[in-house]
Amino acid sequence: MSDRKRQALKECGVDYDEGMEKFMGEEELYDGLLVDFLTENTFDGAALCLEKGDEEGFLKAVHAMKSVTGTLSMNRLYRLCFDTVEHLRNGEPEAAKESFISAYEEYGQIACCIRKEIGGRAEEQNVNDQRGRPVP
Repeated sequence: MSDRKRQALKECGVDYDEGMEKFMGEEELYDGLLVDFLTENTFDGAALCLEKGDEEGFLKAVHAMKSVTGTLSMNRLYRLCFDTVEHLRNGEPEAAKESFISAYEEYGQIACCIRKEIGGRAEEQNVNDQRGRPVP
C-alpha cells in the first residue's frame, strides 16, 4: 500500500501500520478484513436495539463492535465503543447514547475512507444497512 493511502487511512482512524503488525504483514488479509468490515451490520443492529429500548441487545452489539474495531486497529472508534459499553455497565444510558452517536458517525467516516483508499470488493458491493439504506 502506498504511503499516501496509509496516511489517509490513519487520518480516518485506521492505524494501518499497527494493523499490519497484528496481521504479521499480511497486507491482503488485513485489507480484505477492512473491506469485509463494510458489510458488518452490527452498528446498525445496535442502532435498532437502541431505538427499540433493547438494552441487552444494544450492549451485545456495541461490545461486539468494540472487539472488531480493536482487532482492526480502528483506535478512535474502538475507544468510542469502549466508552459506550462502560457507560451502559455503569447505568448511564444517556451518556451511552451520546457516545454511540459519536461512534456511529466515526464508523461512517471510516467506511467511506476504506471504500476510497482500498476500494476493490468494496466498490463492487452494494452494501445496505438493516433498514435497506446504503451504508456510507
